[in-house]
Amino acid sequence: MESEILLIGIVSMLFLALGVIFFVVLYQRRVIAHQLELKTINQQKELELIQASIQSEEAERMRIASELHDDVGATLASARLFLYKDKNAVFDESVINQSKELLDESISKIRNISHKLQPATLQHLGLELSLQSFIETIDRSGKISVKHTPVNHLPRVAANIELSVYRISQELITNIIKHATATIISVETNATNNHISLLFTHNGLGLTQIEYEEQIYKKGSTGLKNIVNRVKSIDATLQFYKSEDSSFATELIIPISSKNKLSNGND
Repeated sequence: MESEILLIGIVSMLFLALGVIFFVVLYQRRVIAHQLELKTINQQKELELIQASIQSEEAERMRIASELHDDVGATLASARLFLYKDKNAVFDESVINQSKELLDESISKIRNISHKLQPATLQHLGLELSLQSFIETIDRSGKISVKHTPVNHLPRVAANIELSVYRISQELITNIIKHATATIISVETNATNNHISLLFTHNGLGLTQIEYEEQIYKKGSTGLKNIVNRVKSIDATLQFYKSEDSSFATELIIPISSKNKLSNGND
């Protein structure tokens, strides 16, 4: 009788052990399947961001090509017509003057295109003064109040970092003006030994971090996707949140190191 009870006990323990093993294997399979699913979702999201970046770059190339062809090209063609109007005609100073005016206009247009690609103030004056100039320009429009508060002076850093931060700032401010129905925007800039931070606060409608993370993967959110790509390119972090006074804020933090600081403030 005792042997039968022992046998039943051993069999029960075996079944229990097999049950535990089966449960562990099943759980591990589910964990692996979930991890693979998450990996697939993340890869899909990364692909969407890359595609958005490519589309943005292509759109920018098309815009520049269109401006060069339709605007600058047409002006230069007009100047050429004036210069070759009549090869056998007597020298006409008015034709030369008109050609000069057209050439000056072309040069001005090319400078404007160049400024859109790489603002001259950014190269010569740095990020802080360039942001201040951009903010003052918007504030002077009278459509919205935009103020800049420098807590600490921003150091000069590598050109690619300054350009990315400048473009991110432009995009964030433009998005607030377009979508937030805000009347006041505040931009606070600060710097420590190892990072630069920019805080954008406004009194309109805004995004929380959760809403931001949902929006960047929605179709048509090209502006936000471009911001994400620029943020990633400089290893920065971007946080959206609602303040206690019901205003919305966006904080951009950019890590800096001795290797990307410019010692003399020159490139």
